[in-house]
Amino acid sequence: MDFITASLHILNILLAIGLLYVYGQNYVKIKSKYTAGLIVFVSLFLLQSFMGLYYDMSMVMYSSLQAETAAKLLEGLKLVSFAILLWVSWD
Repeated sequence: MDFITASLHILNILLAIGLLYVYGQNYVKIKSKYTAGLIVFVSLFLLQSFMGLYYDMSMVMYSSLQAETAAKLLEGLKLVSFAILLWVSWD
């Protein structure tokens, strides 16, 4: 993994932690379903970012079966995250 890719993963993680902090503060004040959904969404995005960093650093993407499994898992996390965001935004 190159320096730029690692830096982008780390920046995404830091941004997600910042969002989690903001949404957490808002949830304490507002206690709304929308804010709770945003916390879950950002938490799943954070998990996806950590997993992406791990897979990239361990070079698991060079193995086709492992790469396919990792890609499915990461895309699945994104799907669940966006589904939750849509669900809480729809109301």
